[in-house]
Amino acid sequence: MNGIRQHKFDFREAPAFVNAYTCRSSSKDSIDIATTLDENYLQGTMAAVFSTKHKPKICRSVNSTFPYLKFEIYRFDSTRVRGKISKSVRQALDQPLNYARIYLANILPSCVHRVIYLDSDVIVVDDVSKLREVVLDEKVIAAPEYCHANFTNYFTESFWSDKELSRTFEGRRLCYFSRGVMILDVNKWRKEGYTQRVEEWMVIQKQKRMYNLGSLPPFLLIFAGNIKTSFLIDGINMDLVGITLKANVEAFIPVRLVCSIRVEKESHG
Repeated sequence: MNGIRQHKFDFREAPAFVNAYTCRSSSKDSIDIATTLDENYLQGTMAAVFSTKHKPKICRSVNSTFPYLKFEIYRFDSTRVRGKISKSVRQALDQPLNYARIYLANILPSCVHRVIYLDSDVIVVDDVSKLREVVLDEKVIAAPEYCHANFTNYFTESFWSDKELSRTFEGRRLCYFSRGVMILDVNKWRKEGYTQRVEEWMVIQKQKRMYNLGSLPPFLLIFAGNIKTSFLIDGINMDLVGITLKANVEAFIPVRLVCSIRVEKESHG
């Protein structure tokens, strides 16, 4: 019995990762990945970071949040957004950290030009470096897109009945997209002031009740129907995987990770 108890509560230590001798180090090979960290969700975040670290090819090493590796933590000043948050259908959606991705371009250093944003509640089951190959084609965001949902449900009846507000979607493809897995052109985001654009919609929301779903609708107001999609992007996220037993998880790359993880090719001698 003692042996059984000991085995039951043993923890498995992450294995060491060694680069191949043929690997070279280059800043051009770096992949910047950002995630949000919250003390209430650290267990899930550790799983996300470990799976991201475990899947890249042998020529890659990851500086991550694990204590024996280097990492960078960038503090998110929640006071900037707190006064702009409107009450939603669930209290969890009202937490400032849900809005942190809006400020990534402001938080990350200027040397970061492109970043993969991952929510902290996912597991990576393939090489995350594949996302680096996605060409944005002048778009600011690449993300998994869903066009089969009832898009009108994301906004209130008063929004759709207001001709001025609803005209926002005129001529656009009304598709939902997952913000849990995004590739961001940080330079373009900064240059074209998308943080301020999202904030403007949040201010209007305080005056006119347009939606009830937290930080998602402001993104849809700006980016719905105007993001980059591809077979790589559409294959990285599995919708409803947590509630279906028939999901083929291995056929997808569900990834979600504000500290930075840097994946680089390096040489060991």
